[in-house]
Amino acid sequence: MRSSLFIKQTTFRVSTIVMVKAIGLIGRISLTRLIGAEGIGLYQIAYSYYGLALMVITGGLPTALALYTARHPQHSWVWFKNISIYLVLMGGSISMLSFYFSGGISQLLGNPELYYFIRCLAPALFAVPLLSLLRGYLQGMERYNVIAVSELIEQAVRVLFMLALVFLLLPNGPAFAAGKSMLGTLFGALSAFFVLILYFFYYSNQQSSISSTQKYTLFRTDLKWFFHSSFIISLTRLLTPLSDVLDAIIIPGRLQVAGYSTAQATSMFGVLTGMAVLIVYMPTIATAALSHTLTMKLVTDWRERKYDLFNRRTRLALEAGWVWGCSSSLFLFVYNTEVSCILFGSAEAAEPIKYLSIIPLLVGLREISTSILWAQDRKTAPLFGLVSGIGIAVTLHYFLVAIPGFNYLGASVGILVLEIIAVGWNLKSLLPVLKKINYSKLLADSVIVIGAMMIVLLVSSIHVLHGFSENIRALIGMALYGGMIISYIYLRFIAKGGDS
Repeated sequence: MRSSLFIKQTTFRVSTIVMVKAIGLIGRISLTRLIGAEGIGLYQIAYSYYGLALMVITGGLPTALALYTARHPQHSWVWFKNISIYLVLMGGSISMLSFYFSGGISQLLGNPELYYFIRCLAPALFAVPLLSLLRGYLQGMERYNVIAVSELIEQAVRVLFMLALVFLLLPNGPAFAAGKSMLGTLFGALSAFFVLILYFFYYSNQQSSISSTQKYTLFRTDLKWFFHSSFIISLTRLLTPLSDVLDAIIIPGRLQVAGYSTAQATSMFGVLTGMAVLIVYMPTIATAALSHTLTMKLVTDWRERKYDLFNRRTRLALEAGWVWGCSSSLFLFVYNTEVSCILFGSAEAAEPIKYLSIIPLLVGLREISTSILWAQDRKTAPLFGLVSGIGIAVTLHYFLVAIPGFNYLGASVGILVLEIIAVGWNLKSLLPVLKKINYSKLLADSVIVIGAMMIVLLVSSIHVLHGFSENIRALIGMALYGGMIISYIYLRFIAKGGDS
């Protein structure tokens, strides 16, 4: 498959997201070292509420607009303006309600100290939905570069303000300082929105030349599709933040049933979600970038009935997700302790990182398969998979986490079961595509990945490296393994222009 433009776009997207996530990781590690595990636990609980509120406001509208724009670029400007009005009203209302009822929301989430976090996150609920919608419109126009630049600016401003506020306000207490630092989310969103608005008006110059009668006809004919698509997508997207909120309520509460104090339970939740989950989901930035650029290409292929090209793209994407997922998961399984010590200064996150090490493979395949199904207008399959996974995961969390000594393992089992069911459901819906995959290549990929790790471990054990500290030897091994895997991915997917 000759897809040099697609590969360039994906490579640029991956590079930018790596920088965005690197900035975020530096900020999160710095924040964790400043406010401790209990503080980062509060941070995670507050952000779970923020994510849920954000999804209630936006639903699937940004993604639906992106899909619609890819299909009907000449009509999308009308829908962008109409949806913007709705988001201004909806976002403004929920933002004000969250601000004024922050105390009650904090009590509902189980910790009064969340008051500062919720109050300072509330203004972002007005700005971020509009930013997401504008990015969705530009995604449909395939303006990936400016989207990537805006994300980079947003993350840099957010982290800068967050850390600056923590440094200034830390004498008032970790919870107060971390709570006020949430204002960085608002400043980051405003900065990115300003950049996109400048680009939009100076370079895009989109104007509608549709008459009032045409607008009414367009609204009437496309409203059903928009409502159905955004509703299904919103349900699918809403499930993840809903699951996060349920975890934020259930896991600390059940840890207390197991005999831990409120502070201990919050700290353990911080280690699990603010440290371990952060690390195991980091490799999925590559598959997220692939899915982001892949979706619009697949929508176009499917719309134009280029089924051979569609199938080749999907096969290539799934194979890339397999290679990257396997190599990342093996890396986390082998280096869980070293990663925890190097990043957080302690090994307390090593155990959950090891339990969750297969997450990059599961999530990568889930994201790619979801993009494929959405491009085919089969939006219910990912929804059913997530609903089933979350229902079982919540049940497992409720019972397993409360068992003494089963804390991290019980929570990890729930997370893994959720992802296994979700990706399994997606792949079941893609059986015709899966039948065309060359499984001998996937087996060869697995052998090469495992062989690369065995070579790295062998090199790391040689006598000449014994003079270095354990962390330095681990860093050398990580760099060697990373270099070997990236080289293989380049030769496997990029060197031949994407042919597979």
